Amino acid sequence: MLRLLLSLFCLVTLPATAIAHVFQIPAGELPGLVNQAPEPYSFFSMQNGRLEPVPHQWLAFSDDGFPWFAKDSATERTGKPGVINTTDRLLLRRSDGGERLSGTPSEHVVGEVQVTIGGTTLYYYAVRNAYRQATQRYIRFDQQRMQVRSTDYSLEMDQDNMLIWKDFFYRSFETASGKPETLLDTLKIRMSAGLFSENARITLTNENLEPRIEEIIEGPLAWAVFTSTTLTVARVPVMRMRNYFLLMPQQTDIHTRFTLPTVAKTVLTPPTLSISLDGNQLYDSKLVTSWTGDKVAVTDGKLSPSEQEMKDTPLKGENWLWFGTGRGFDLLAELQFLEGFERPVRLLYEDDASLANLPERFPGQLPNVGFIIEKLPIGKEFYFRAGLYFSENSQNLGPGQYANSILDAPQISWRTID
Repeated sequence: MLRLLLSLFCLVTLPATAIAHVFQIPAGELPGLVNQAPEPYSFFSMQNGRLEPVPHQWLAFSDDGFPWFAKDSATERTGKPGVINTTDRLLLRRSDGGERLSGTPSEHVVGEVQVTIGGTTLYYYAVRNAYRQATQRYIRFDQQRMQVRSTDYSLEMDQDNMLIWKDFFYRSFETASGKPETLLDTLKIRMSAGLFSENARITLTNENLEPRIEEIIEGPLAWAVFTSTTLTVARVPVMRMRNYFLLMPQQTDIHTRFTLPTVAKTVLTPPTLSISLDGNQLYDSKLVTSWTGDKVAVTDGKLSPSEQEMKDTPLKGENWLWFGTGRGFDLLAELQFLEGFERPVRLLYEDDASLANLPERFPGQLPNVGFIIEKLPIGKEFYFRAGLYFSENSQNLGPGQYANSILDAPQISWRTID
């Protein structure tokens, strides 16, 4: 554990970011850069009255809006090779944005990117053939050790399974005595279905899944990892899954595409899927969701009537949940589906000091929080994206205001500068 902690705090000597956000700007919003080779361009912003280089990264996305990997035969990417395509995305740190440029810069500025979100407007500048370059790196994935390390957190995964999460340390979360402490018991994925009939049910967990890492793309602001999984029940392949992980300094996006082949109908009834995070004895933590009104769940080892009512309320409209420990770590989680998705979704919330829900490393569910998706379709592809945003104190905003400041789509405008 000591080695894991040291890896977190020794990755880089950079200040912590002010807000948990990396903008993913579609290249189509930046017309002056589309069809250009990306290499000549850097990005700068005004910092302390001077134009300074800031880290950036281009990520390729497919025509369908998934992260694109050369080894993924299920995604297509149109456009010319070696240039910025309209579906690609530019990554910039929110905290690196600055004021509008004034005066005549010494750099060859070719364009201005204006980003407006939450009542704040930030500016970034595209510079061609810049002499000065940003060298900061905020995230790293060590495949041999199966560790993610950023300026703010460290996550350890099972040596053979990227879907089994173990210790998660956040820089500002400590015990009462000031020692770092893992927040996480484990990530839990469950798929429950009737085997040949509804009365004979089986439950598969992430321990039954064996994702294979197919491709890794590294960068200063994100590491993209593509994994594939095939699950077999009674010698019948019942699920083919592709996961695209975008690992960023204070957030993680997990894109999941899977198909339950038509042949699965011969052995399974329509399954239920759940995905959740089990905390490590996070007593007195609070949970608020976007679809259960002003109700607040408090982790105390027992389920209250109000919390049961939250669980029974189907998801509608916005679909985020906010979880605050009050001890230097908050989590905002969002679940997104393709348009037209109509399966029932509910809150998963377990608050019980003695309940066993394997796999787990620490006794009890304190709490286990996530989403339950019911009646998954068999015979066609299913897609969702889980976005996890980490912060120290949600910028001291209320849950709703903080969620809006993170999840609202930013307004982007491009201005060519001659």
